[in-house]
Amino acid sequence: MKQIMPGVYEGTPEQDIGDDKKLLAKLSNMPILTFRTHRLSTWQHRNDSHREAWPIILDWATGAMKHPFLAFLGNPGLGKTHLAIALGWEWIERGKTVLYYHVTAFLNALRDGYRHSGESDYEHIIAFARNCSLLILDDLGSERATEWATEQLDFIIDFRYENHKPLIITTNLTLDDLAPRIADRIREGTCILLKGESFRKKKGG
Repeated sequence: MKQIMPGVYEGTPEQDIGDDKKLLAKLSNMPILTFRTHRLSTWQHRNDSHREAWPIILDWATGAMKHPFLAFLGNPGLGKTHLAIALGWEWIERGKTVLYYHVTAFLNALRDGYRHSGESDYEHIIAFARNCSLLILDDLGSERATEWATEQLDFIIDFRYENHKPLIITTNLTLDDLAPRIADRIREGTCILLKGESFRKKKGG
C-alpha cells in the first residue's frame, strides 16, 4: 500500500491483502476496510490500562497466549473492537481461519439461515463458529436476552471452551451481568479491563 500523503493511501484494502489470504479475509466476515484502520500498528496507548494490556495482546498476536479465551471489558469507545479485530487480522496474516461477528448479527444470521434454508445454512454457520481457528464475538451482552439466544451462545462458547479453541469477546458489561455459565467460562481466561474516557466522545468534544 502506497501512502500518497499523511492518512491517504493509494489502492484498495483488497489489493493490500496477499492472494493467499484473500479467501481467509472473506470468510472472516470482518469489514474489509478494517484491514487498514483496525490494526495493532494503528493502535495508540491512551492510558495505563492500555499499556498494561499490551504484552498480553502481543502474545495473542503470535498465538503464544496462556489461555484460549480473551475478553476485552469496559465502557463504549475505549478500543475493544479495534483490538479484537486487529488480532483477527494478525491471525489471518498467519494463515489462520477467523470468524468475526457482532453478537446481534451472529444471532440474526443463525435465525435467517434456519428460516430461509432449513437447517443447512444454520449448521454451516454453527460449524464454522465452532471450528475456526479464532472466533471473535463483539459486544456480547448487547443482544436481546432470550432463552434461544442464550442457548446458542452457550452452545458455541462451551464447545470452544471444552476443546481449547481460541475465543475473543468484547463487552460493555461486567462478567456478573452476563449469563452465569458463559461468564464462568470467560472468567477462566484472560480478562482485560480498559479504562478511560470514550475516544469517540473526545473526538466529538
